[in-house]
Amino acid sequence: MIRTAQLQTPGSGLARGVSSANSTMEVGREAVVWHLQDKFKQYKQKGKLYDVRIDESGLTVSSEEDGMLCKRKTQVLKASDLAGCVCMKAGVQESRTHLAYFTLYAYPLSENKKKRTRLTLTFEVDKEDTFEKNLEIANTWRSAVHAVRNFGTAKPQTDRSKKLLVFVNPKSGPGKAHQIYKKQVASIFGEAEITHEVVLTERANHALDMVKYIDLDQYSGIIIVSGDGLLYEVYNGLLMRPDWEKAIQFPIGIIPGGSGNGLARSVAHWLNEPYMADPVLVSALNIIYGHLSPLDLVLVHTSEGKKILSFLSIGFGLLADIDIESERLRSIGESRFVVWSAARVANLRKYHASISFRRIRDMTSNHVLKVISPLERSMTVQEEPEAASEAHPDSLSRSQSFSPEMEKPNGASLDLSSSLIKIDSKSSGESCETENGSRQAYPHKDEQSRQGKLEDDSEGDNEDYRTTNGYSLPDLDKPVPDDWETIEDKFILVYACYQSHLASNVQLAPKATPNDGCMWLVVMRGTASKSNVAKFLLGLDGSHINVPGVEMIPVDALRIVPSGNSGYLNVDGEVIPWGPVQLHVLPGKGQIITR
Repeated sequence: MIRTAQLQTPGSGLARGVSSANSTMEVGREAVVWHLQDKFKQYKQKGKLYDVRIDESGLTVSSEEDGMLCKRKTQVLKASDLAGCVCMKAGVQESRTHLAYFTLYAYPLSENKKKRTRLTLTFEVDKEDTFEKNLEIANTWRSAVHAVRNFGTAKPQTDRSKKLLVFVNPKSGPGKAHQIYKKQVASIFGEAEITHEVVLTERANHALDMVKYIDLDQYSGIIIVSGDGLLYEVYNGLLMRPDWEKAIQFPIGIIPGGSGNGLARSVAHWLNEPYMADPVLVSALNIIYGHLSPLDLVLVHTSEGKKILSFLSIGFGLLADIDIESERLRSIGESRFVVWSAARVANLRKYHASISFRRIRDMTSNHVLKVISPLERSMTVQEEPEAASEAHPDSLSRSQSFSPEMEKPNGASLDLSSSLIKIDSKSSGESCETENGSRQAYPHKDEQSRQGKLEDDSEGDNEDYRTTNGYSLPDLDKPVPDDWETIEDKFILVYACYQSHLASNVQLAPKATPNDGCMWLVVMRGTASKSNVAKFLLGLDGSHINVPGVEMIPVDALRIVPSGNSGYLNVDGEVIPWGPVQLHVLPGKGQIITR
């Protein structure tokens, strides 16, 4: 249903400050797209008038060049480049106090499409004789920018009437996640007027303990500013809830702040975004657009009866050994991976194991020829030592909320100059102020005991735990079905990867996409030569799949039964007990926030 509204000033027949006097509202899908056009001066631009137009395709700004009517300079910003818009008023140094202003923030791609660059445009609104009336016009443009940004596609979106819950792990990786939030993420969220609450994690499993019990209905999504390890905590906290089946579909966003940032890199690769130029910017822009894309999750069953929810990978052998054992060389930084890789190639380990899998018949691995890149971290490991704490504190007293007024991020764009002051919007959930909220109490002890029973009860499985793509799976202690394949051998490496990247420069599964229903099983058997193992490690930009001895098998169910008593079995970079595991894909059960 399309409905057109006319905004008129008394006696004018035109919208205040609007040349094409209509705004279009598309009601059917809860979207609002405004079509506005008018002439404004840019702040501190010597009085030149600019013709400004916005519609569902984006924003166009044009002006005459030095008074030449036949020559115009035009700047076009796509809807997918618009980040936000805020209204401003004159500060103490500005004598024209009746003026209002609106500032646009955009991040267009550079000409070579290798990075996104920040662009701000501030326009003066001088259509009426009072500040209040001019502010009304400025706010109309602000609303239009947000509408065009929010509803540029038919994808489902986060609920913008609710706040985001942002987890920041200040100890993740090099320990810079908190600074990343303050200096960059808070600024971008402020430009987009994203309401959010920030929690600084203080111990291992802090986020897991929170998400097990909080009321998810008060939030529109959970955002992680950390490495992959903190997201692992969040997903497995959601899995422990009584409403786990619904909870694991809760919208999740990821902003890289750790050493292993595989999911953030994979999402950017899938969206063809220039991640390496500015990983935090590219990932934070995903959050402000708020579109929801399905994400494959993988359910892992251990021989101890434990269930683990995974989003990235599982494996053992060479990569796991390098990742975990190089922790002792943390003081030399990223070089530790190169040093330990050389050590492991020189002293190759071979693990006897049986792997059984259900092959996806209509998928084949592709061949990728690229310039080789140095080995980077294979995945995330838990950065924090386990701290003694109460399992169920009385309230979420460790939560901290941040807003631009409380903590000014360096380089923040909210104060354009000393002459202008930002006006906070109170009319919608897009306000950039966080809610210094109520302390969220944990459930009553009876509810906790019911929750504990749910976690420990291995007989509580329902059909979704034991099926994948409509296919029934056997218990871990039962024989695999006849249509599975089994390989029993000595292996240098066995890894199942469901996203394209394990880390920024480790592209283990080039064909993987977030929602393809597939795990790419990467296998190197014990017969592989040391030279080919070295080529594999040097080719983890995707070209490793052309190395002799590397097998890439698309599967949707997998069983690993290792022999012996020692080894590192990694799930999303977290070490789990060495022993038999079985896993299968939950196609599209997760939701990742993307642009």
